[in-house]
Amino acid sequence: MSLPQFVFYTLGGAVCLMLFIAVTELLRPGYLPGTLLDGLSAVVNVYLKYQYPIKHRDGTRDLASVPYRWPNGQGDTGKFLFGAENSTRWEKEYGSVYRIWAGMKPEVVLTRHQQISAVFADSDKHTKAPANDSGAYMDRLLGQCVGLISGADWRRVRSIVGAPFGYHAVVASSEQIERRVSGYLERLSRPGGRLAEHGVLHPAEDMKMLPFWAVCDMFYGPLPPRLVQELVELAPLREKVFRYVIYGGLTRFSWARWLPTEANRELRMFQKRWSAFNDEAHAHAVNQGHLSAPISAYYDAVQSGEITKDQLLQTLDESLYANLDVTTGGLSWNLVFLAANPATQSRLRAEAQQVLQGGNGSVKAYVSSDSTYLAACVLESSRLKPLAAFSVPQAAPTAREVDGYVIPATTPFIVDSYALNIRSETWAPDNTIHRPDRFLSHRGAGMRYKFWRFGFGPRQCMGKYMADLIIRHTILRIVLEYELGWLDKEVWSHNKESWITHPDFELRCTKREMTT
Repeated sequence: MSLPQFVFYTLGGAVCLMLFIAVTELLRPGYLPGTLLDGLSAVVNVYLKYQYPIKHRDGTRDLASVPYRWPNGQGDTGKFLFGAENSTRWEKEYGSVYRIWAGMKPEVVLTRHQQISAVFADSDKHTKAPANDSGAYMDRLLGQCVGLISGADWRRVRSIVGAPFGYHAVVASSEQIERRVSGYLERLSRPGGRLAEHGVLHPAEDMKMLPFWAVCDMFYGPLPPRLVQELVELAPLREKVFRYVIYGGLTRFSWARWLPTEANRELRMFQKRWSAFNDEAHAHAVNQGHLSAPISAYYDAVQSGEITKDQLLQTLDESLYANLDVTTGGLSWNLVFLAANPATQSRLRAEAQQVLQGGNGSVKAYVSSDSTYLAACVLESSRLKPLAAFSVPQAAPTAREVDGYVIPATTPFIVDSYALNIRSETWAPDNTIHRPDRFLSHRGAGMRYKFWRFGFGPRQCMGKYMADLIIRHTILRIVLEYELGWLDKEVWSHNKESWITHPDFELRCTKREMTT
């Protein structure tokens, strides 16, 4: 055998072996020895660093990168399920700016507000990463929703679906949200439940569907019982579908859609039922004369060709199911911090009682104001418990220099919310202490890039006003009617199955006499 033949067969054998390892890990995760996966990952890591070079301006140093791991890189599990732990570990190991891999896509992590201001100054020109860099399955589920499209498509879809989420529209719906919150808490406190029988509240599980129904009211108006039941039954299916996105693997690849997998079957089932539900909800709104319900205008926009049916259905899905975990996380941690800080709870209750003396009009103004202690409590909770450890990836149209490293145009950036919201010198010296008063003095343009919650610039979360109003109304009602506290001792565990950080423990929640 000649030398060229030997080299050819050796390389061919190595490629075949790597393909075998890659496909086997996709089809049978964990089946092969870890050393084989280590070898494949190392080879892919070398290729990716060659394919996506990021150099310091001195030309001699490469940007530090977390080593790639087949098949997800760090992926959504690294960013979200284990994001809180990885935030600290990665910054310690790789510095204040570094790169991770979402599948085979690079993402540059920013941890300092100075870096963020340099990158995000023209955020109106940025593009969101296709399907959130989460792969083909995510693209099929939410790739056309308003939160993940860019450019002219985003402006067009946002102009149609965003009207009910504007500040004035949300404030106008304050009484409706208040009624939904009151009704939800009344049902929660009925005899037989753990709240009524034991004075116990699970802040995430018990409050989980409240934001969902509040947004549902806004989209569809009153629904008949059969459609309400369909929404309830769709929720666990949708959660299971999204779990496939988070864990990645086979679902990251476009060719996997043709395989007879449970993930594909359940996605098709959800999409079929979701489409049928919205068709029926629209027909019900029209038949009942609820033409002011946004679903009517949305379907008109589809029929006129202004938006596609997929863009509408996926945006509704994003607003209801995808953001269910987001608002639930924001709401539930507020209750935890109030339970852990009796003085804060008492002060907030006193402020709320004073407002109640002014009647319903005062309540509406109170929950809509950003200058209250209530608003400060909500912000402080979101600072200490960011909804996700890392933000949604978005790319700048031109190259950026960050700490001397020249990041090529269209490279996605993500923000480490734990580094920005907690570890930053902005919050020193009591970075980890719950102190809402800091937000009574720190507000406005000076905080623009120092605090991450709903994003930066015009691409901030469309539902931010709605989320705030739901959270504020709920906290107001609970602190007036209940006393929150710990059952035994403080155990700050969280649900490791949720991509959004949710508390996974119960609180003491005892009924109190109303004071006006």
